[in-house]
Amino acid sequence: MPHGRQKTDTPRFLVTLEAGIGDAVAMGLSVIDQIIANDPTATGTIDVLCNELQAQIFACDPRVNRIIQTNKVFYPGPHVSQWLRGITLDAQAAHVIQFLKQRHYEAIFPSSLAPGLFFRLRSHLMYPSLPVLARDFFALRRLDDVPIGTVARKMVNHYFKYPASQMAHGHEMLLYISSAHVQKAMNTMANLKKEAAAMPRDCMMLLVAPDTTSAVTRPPVALLAMALSASLERNPRLAVCVLPGYTDTTCAANLYNILSQRFAGRVFLLPAEPRAGLLDLAALIDQFALFVSGDTGVMHLAVAHKKLREGDDKRFSPGNKTKVIALFGGTNPGYFGYSQRSVIIGRGRKEQRAFRPGIAKVAYDTKNRDLFDHIAPRQLADAICSVLPIDGTTGQLERISRQ
Repeated sequence: MPHGRQKTDTPRFLVTLEAGIGDAVAMGLSVIDQIIANDPTATGTIDVLCNELQAQIFACDPRVNRIIQTNKVFYPGPHVSQWLRGITLDAQAAHVIQFLKQRHYEAIFPSSLAPGLFFRLRSHLMYPSLPVLARDFFALRRLDDVPIGTVARKMVNHYFKYPASQMAHGHEMLLYISSAHVQKAMNTMANLKKEAAAMPRDCMMLLVAPDTTSAVTRPPVALLAMALSASLERNPRLAVCVLPGYTDTTCAANLYNILSQRFAGRVFLLPAEPRAGLLDLAALIDQFALFVSGDTGVMHLAVAHKKLREGDDKRFSPGNKTKVIALFGGTNPGYFGYSQRSVIIGRGRKEQRAFRPGIAKVAYDTKNRDLFDHIAPRQLADAICSVLPIDGTTGQLERISRQ
């Protein structure tokens, strides 16, 4: 339930979120930024309704009035038994709604359809323009870039009666972190470089996230292993760190074991426990030269623009220089990807054009198909070596991202 800072409580807007990290970063941060772009006086008046994990993302954000944390899910799920969720309420859900109702919000941003929640709150909704939504949907069928954050911003602008034709692209998602997070990440990187003592002093550190929450978005270990092996072979200055996984807990260890057999002293597996907080993880990613992952919540953390709070120690500031390579299997890179901030590999698979799993991957049955078999290890290896070339020159990233 309520979780906030010791300051004046000034609720005007409520941002509701579905369960994922990516939803909180791509939609939550974009909506907060766009509300303030339309009404600068809204700074510090925006409440966020989210779960315990998502709450970490907003913990340092001065634009947020209160984080309202709950484990109740008000949105219908993919199964028939979940369709009435949020319409018939248990005692805990009713208590949450009663608390929200007493806050008298001017408007609510709905991240998904939840009639049981929104009908009871009786506040204005930031609903989308139907003609704009239809155009965006057909653009996604063509795999054009219509990022989820841009869709959310258009909904906010529609509420404020801001013309969709004047919508700018390329907005940054501001992720506020503290200097303490950055200092901790710097210490972790210093320790990793000590372990890589046999490497050149100017070695380049790559961080890979082999795990995601779904087989639709999780790159096969074999694909990552072959591509990273080729990259390590071609670039003697490259070292690889592997993030642990929490859905498929075996993929990180498997990837590490394969790579370390040939490249001992150049490959490292980060510990799974204690589990890093999301802002700690965002700060750590910012210390690496390159980050490689599938379409996962951590990918959204990687592309977000990290920013210190006012008054924090500027000696420990994020660099925002990490290059990002994102591998797309079954999900739509035009919706979930960031072509202006990352190299996208895997665009064009037929499943990406469908609503499921292109946009709605939950409960999608892959039938044991490899949804990454359209990506050759050579593509990823070429992208890595283009981003981190041996001679210090830049590669043809635009060409690679279109493959």
